[in-house]
Amino acid sequence: MNRLDRLKINAGRWGWPRALYNAVIRGAARYLGIHLYIVRVRRFPEEPTYPATNPDLVIRKIEEAELPELCKNPELGIRRAFAEKAVLRGDIVFGAFDGPRLVSYIWRAADSAPDVGDIWVRVDKPYNYSYKSYTRPAYRGQRIGPVVHLFSDNEMRKLGYEYRAGFVSVSNFSSLRMGKHMGSVKIGYAGYVVLFGRLFQFRTKAVKAIGFEFYRPDDLR
Repeated sequence: MNRLDRLKINAGRWGWPRALYNAVIRGAARYLGIHLYIVRVRRFPEEPTYPATNPDLVIRKIEEAELPELCKNPELGIRRAFAEKAVLRGDIVFGAFDGPRLVSYIWRAADSAPDVGDIWVRVDKPYNYSYKSYTRPAYRGQRIGPVVHLFSDNEMRKLGYEYRAGFVSVSNFSSLRMGKHMGSVKIGYAGYVVLFGRLFQFRTKAVKAIGFEFYRPDDLR
């Protein structure tokens, strides 16, 4: 699909102003290396209300001993090296199972987690960062992802966290709408650009206050 065809499809979904805005933001990221995001947070409810979904699913924490076998399935997109490093950092993965079959999962960071390339994301406790979520195509549209998110929120609350923090591209209208539907609140903007081998980030005041930042581990050595 060429760019003009993609632009026409997006215009049909969102209208031409939003489609052009999306194209500009994507172009800035691809060609100029400028990445701009909206940061949203959601307080963990003490008694979460789960949306209705398949009642036969089992939602639970995925144990470390289960990961090697799950990593063998290419559809899930969990590489063994990634999983081993995540567990060493203290990250936790939660999933939905249909019998023995893992159909959806989400990773929760203990402190920081990789994003794209050599860029990482960090946020201070009591805020918690969720990342790398996935639902098998055959199970999408059943609200399984939101259920796994809410379950993991409740489990992280037991560990002393109080809020989920996340970021979405300013042009990702579908994810922004979903985040609002899930009860998250926009607190500001964050972004970065890499110039001459250096990472330059910016954060609005409220985002900086929760310790949210983009960084590269090599820059800290």
